[in-house]
Parts: sequence; structure tokens; C-alpha cells
Amino acid sequence: MIGTATAIQQSPGSSIATRLIAILTLCAVLIIGIGMFIDFRLSRATLLDGLQRESDETIRSVIVDMEQWLESVKSSTLLLGRVIQQREYSEPGLQQILRDSVEVNPDIFGATIALAPGQSPSTLGFAPYYFRRGDSLQYSDLAGSDNNYQEQPWFQEVQAAGKPIWVEPYYDRAGGRVLMTTFAVPVYREDDQGDRFLYAVVTADIALEELHKNLQRFSLGRYGFGFLLSRNGIILSGRNPANIMRHYAEAIDDPADKIAWQQMISSALQGEPINEQLRCLGRAGKCVLRLGLLQSTGWPVGVMYSEDEMTAPLRNFQLKTALIGASTLLMMAIAVIIVSRRLTRPLGALAAASDRIAQGDLETPLPEAKGKDEVAQLVHSFGAMKTDLKTYIGDLEQATARRSRLEGELVAAKGIQMAMLPSPGLAMQSGETYQIWAKVAPALAVGGDLYYYLERDGVLFLAVGDVSDKGVPAALFMARAVSLIQQLAAASVNLPTAMATLNNALAKGNENCMFVTLFVGMLDLGNLELRFASAGHTPPSLIRAGSAQSIEQQQGPAMGLAPDLDFPVNTLTLRSGDRLAVFTDGINEAFNEANEMFGIARCNQALGEEHTSTVAAAGDGLFQQLEEFAGARPQSDDICLLLLDITASETIRSHHAFSLGPRLSSRVELWLSTILEPLPLAHDDRSNLLLVTEELVTNVEKYAGLKAPDSIVLKLRVNASQIDIEVRDAGEAFNPLVQSERAPLGASIEDAEVGGLGVHLITALTDAQTYRREDGWNILRVTKLLSKLPP
Repeated sequence: MIGTATAIQQSPGSSIATRLIAILTLCAVLIIGIGMFIDFRLSRATLLDGLQRESDETIRSVIVDMEQWLESVKSSTLLLGRVIQQREYSEPGLQQILRDSVEVNPDIFGATIALAPGQSPSTLGFAPYYFRRGDSLQYSDLAGSDNNYQEQPWFQEVQAAGKPIWVEPYYDRAGGRVLMTTFAVPVYREDDQGDRFLYAVVTADIALEELHKNLQRFSLGRYGFGFLLSRNGIILSGRNPANIMRHYAEAIDDPADKIAWQQMISSALQGEPINEQLRCLGRAGKCVLRLGLLQSTGWPVGVMYSEDEMTAPLRNFQLKTALIGASTLLMMAIAVIIVSRRLTRPLGALAAASDRIAQGDLETPLPEAKGKDEVAQLVHSFGAMKTDLKTYIGDLEQATARRSRLEGELVAAKGIQMAMLPSPGLAMQSGETYQIWAKVAPALAVGGDLYYYLERDGVLFLAVGDVSDKGVPAALFMARAVSLIQQLAAASVNLPTAMATLNNALAKGNENCMFVTLFVGMLDLGNLELRFASAGHTPPSLIRAGSAQSIEQQQGPAMGLAPDLDFPVNTLTLRSGDRLAVFTDGINEAFNEANEMFGIARCNQALGEEHTSTVAAAGDGLFQQLEEFAGARPQSDDICLLLLDITASETIRSHHAFSLGPRLSSRVELWLSTILEPLPLAHDDRSNLLLVTEELVTNVEKYAGLKAPDSIVLKLRVNASQIDIEVRDAGEAFNPLVQSERAPLGASIEDAEVGGLGVHLITALTDAQTYRREDGWNILRVTKLLSKLPP
């Protein structure tokens, strides 16, 4: 370029313009060269910073995903262990529950329930194993004559640890025949003497191939790769498949590199994030290593990539830029020679100004326009364009900022709103006698539908509501309602008090006349009696014996419109196998493209058709039918659905009212003995229950302040694991479990407080005791856990 400029300068007819182009070209070369050098350095730093953030975000993302995956495997395995610990199953029953657990949990490759020595009639033990092979489940018996599962590391290590652990990876020869790692959970029980013993080991397996697939997102460039190690340094996933199941030190040739890797992995195992630069493995050059830790398993996970490879596109870009710059300089020199000096100055100034305008500097001045030629007109046009562009950009920036702020606030609002609900937006919970599934689907980014549930002191609290209107106002009112509902549920107040308190709180300061229709229910998990109130809410549906029917209800007005309103209380006794569906009008008032409404009848039909499905499948099925019914018509209202399955299987349930009078204790004892006599109970259990019941009745007779013809009500419930006895009286409010003066243990009868020894007797002979005051009744319930069960 310089040579060309010099040749032109020395040619005949050279002028100031020719010398000027040479000087300008040289200056341009220097300026562009310096700028490109600075740009390269800044771009390289920016690129490396971006790579660091990208790799950090990738590691965090994959760690979060893998943590969720592994936590899912751990949670389901721990749950299976608790189920086996709490209930007795036959070996076929254990095998079936194992198969069901593996089938419904796609995160698990395989699982087994291995009984401890002496827990199975078979001398070989009992260890069924189900694992995935393609799209089907395969079965293998780990208790074969040629395979003693009790000698396997996963059985011995968890037995030695006495707690759930992740086992080091291994090749499973007896079961799935793949490389895997295992999460093992010991299941302990207590014998008749209360001694703890190992009953079984429950495991869940993860194939290393699946771990490897999760790490593919770590790849950064041709030579970058992600890797996963066990706590002992065994390679679970990496770039070279031949290194799988080898110690990482065996994959490193240089002794100095082995020491560096050992120090970094040791630090990572202690929870320290690692960000180091070191020699690449298998090629020349420097590489960057990012290393983190999976908290649930204690496995190091990381990514390694080459800096030179990552910056190669930047070098190619700089080379292309240099070639383009050289061509531009050459053309500029030719153009300056051709164009007259008069045009060069204003056009050059105008070009410089336009570059600054293009970079966003709208305050840059334009050159002075002299005359009325095309150059002057161009300057005037640029001035008008700059003014219009400045106005347009200002308006656009304001509009974009407002929209971005609004979208961000809506996203944050939705997250906050869903976080107020149990298991935000989609919940599922199982109890001893019930199972709940609930889902909320707002019509807009945020909505006003809500659900809540809480089990406390043997009572399951349920709430489903629908706030008037949609969008942000409804979401704010919904948040207020959920907060109040949570407080009332935790306070364990009775239903009328809860409804009145909630209504008055919502009505206070409600200048916008917002309101909420609300279903609130309290289910006694002992006798399955549901007491519920409706504040203008859609009647719930009861699915019983394959048929779904809307429940007739007395209801009050919507909440929040006025204080001191009445809300009638409804009562419904549920049975084992019943399903209760509580929903908002977003379901029955959904419309399709033909402007037809989904309706209650179609809703009940859909619920009845799914009566044999699980609550999750039934809920998803109803939402799917709604989507198919609506077609292309968008959702017009928020939707909320809560399904409650009653899974209790009671053997005996009875109650009787006894009037106060002569021989009250004898009459109660005769009634209770008649019910307990046919049951195969231990003699001591039967005697203790009669003694406790006599003490409860005597306590009411003496201290409740009742007189004939007042009566007390006894309720008895016997199921597969326990007996519940409940005594109700309408006497003075008194909680003997808290308010009674207990006699010191070991004191003489003469020194004991009245009733003090009775409280000790009740608490000593029963396993649980609860008291509550509800609708003017004292309700005292005691529970006795059984070892011998009715047939």
C-alpha cells in the first residue's frame, strides 16, 4: 500500500492531492492497525470472559439438572424404603411394588428390594431386580444359586454405613449387565422387644451411559469435553470411552499433571469451585479447567476446553478485517485522487460524522454546508435525518424499556405467585389414607385461581378459590387470600371461625370490590368426615363406584364483598375408594370455537371415565380433554383442579351415644367388649383399651359439668394398623392432656392429684393422644397401634 502511494506520488502530474492521499493512507494504515490490535486484545478478553461465563453457566445448569435427576432417584428410593418399613408385604407384593416403582420412574435404570439374611423363607434370600432394556422392563433374580447378592458391595457397604449411600460404580453382571452406580437405602424395623434390625436394602441404579448423555452439553469446541468422577476418582464419563471405570490418574501420563489434578480434585471434593489453566491432555497448548461438585452424591463434575481453539474464530475475523481494511484504503486513495479537493473536505467530514452517528453519537456536529450544490444538500439532509433519528431512537428506547420492565415484572410476579402454592402450580402429596393432586393454569401470565392443603393433628385442610377478574389485580388479591388461608390452616381453627375470619380480612380495605369464590374443607382423617363450606364456589364432584355426581351444598356469598357474612357448613362422609374433585369455573365455563360451553355434565363424565386412573392421570386427562374441546380458541379464564383420593381401608367403624346415668362405665365397657371380642387381639391390648376407655368416660362424667339426660358420644375405628377411640362431650372446654395437673410418677396414691394418675395411665397405654374443641364439643382421641391385625 505504501509503495503504491509512493509510485503515484512520483508519477508525472503529482499534486498536493496526491501527496495528501499518501499521508492519509499511511495515517489510516497506522490508525487501523492500532485499532485492530486494540480490538483484538479487547475482543479476546471479552471472548474469554464470555467463555468463562458460558462454561460456568453450563456447569451450573448441568449440575442443577443432574442434582434434580439424582434427587428424584433418591426421593423415590427413600419413599419406597419408608413404605416397606411401615407396612408388611408378601414377597409377591414386594416384587409388584418394586416393578411399579421402576415403571413409573423413568429416571431409574433398575432397582431391587433385597431382604436381609433371615427375612425370607428361601435359603438363597429374596432379591428381585427390574431394569430397563429399550422400551420394556426386564426381570432378573439376584438371589440365584450362582449369585449371592448379600456379598455385593452395594449390600455390604450400606449395611456397614447404616444410612443411604451412593455406591462406587461397577459392572452389573447379575442384573442389567451395564456399567452403573447405585443409590442404596437400608430399611430397618423393630422387633417385639423394640430392638432395631436390618430388614432389607432398597436400591435404585443409574446407568453410566445416561450420565454420559447428560454431560454432552459440556462440549466446548472440538477439543473441549465434560467429565464426571466418582468420590474415589473413578471416571464415570469423559471424552475417551476407553477411560470409563479407570482412575483418572491412569489417564494422565505426566507425573506433574497427576499431582496438579490430584490437588484440584481434592479441593473440589471439599466443595471449592476450581478454575485453573493447565496443559491440555493429548495435545499441545493451554486449556481451561472448570470443576464443581454434585452435592447429592459428592461427585466432581467439570469441563475442559482449549483457549487457542476458542479464540481461533477471532483470529480469522481479524485477518478478514485486515484484508478488507487494505482494500478499503486502496480504493480510498484512488477516490481521493479522482475527486476534487473541494469535495474531499466536506464529504470526508460528513463521512466521519455519519460514522459517529451510526455508532450512537447523535450529538456529533455536521460540517458547515456552503453553497447550494449537491454536497450542501446532502449535509442538510443528514442534519434532518439526525434530528428525526434522535427523536425516533429516544421514543423507541422509552417504549422498549417500559415493555421489558413490564415483562420482567410479570415473570417475577408469576414466580412469586406460584411459590405461594404447595409445590408451585402442580402438586401431588400422599398421606396414610389419602392422595392429593392439584394444578393451576392461569389464562394470562398471572392469575387469580388458588389451591392449598395442609395435614395437621389428624385433619386435612383443603381450599380451592377463584378470584374475580384476571391478570395482575387478581394475582395480588389471590396472594392476599392465600396468605390468610395459610395462617388459618396453621392455626387449626374450626370451619365457621375460619370462614368468618377470612371474609372479614378480605373485606377490610377492599375499595376495588374484588372478591373470591372459595371452597374450604376440613377432612377428619380418622372417621373420613368432611366438613366444608362454599363461598359462592362451584359445587365439588364426588366420584364413587365409577360415577361422578355434583355434591348438593348450602353456600354463602363470595368472600370480600362485605364483613360479617354467614357461610353454612356442609357435611359429607367419604369412603375408601372415593375421589373428590374441587375445581374453579374455568373448567365448566371453558368454550370451544363453536361457542359451546364445556359444562358440569361433560366435566363429571370425564371424571367418571378416569375413575380407575391415578389422581395424576385423571387430572392430566381432564386438562387434555379441555384442550381438545377448546381447539384453537385461547383459554379465557384461569383453571384450578384439586383431586382427593381416599385410600383408607377400614375394618370396623362404629359409634354410640351414651346418656349419663347409673352404670355408665359398665354400659360403655359392654359395648366396647362386644366389638373387640371377635378381633384377634392380644389379651393385654384388649384389657388396656377397656381400661383407657373407662378412664376417659369417668373423667368426662366427673369433670365435664354434664348432667342427665346429657350424653357423651364414643366413636371407634379399627383399621389394618391401629385402633382409634374418640370421646365427645358438650361440657365445659377442657384439655386434660395439657391442663390437667399430673401426679409425679412414683408418688403415693394419697399424694396424687385428682385425675393426675389417669392422664399418666392414658398416655402410657396408648401411642397417640389428641384434643380439640370444635362447635361446642370437647373431642379427645387416643390411638393404639396394633401388632395383630383383624383378618
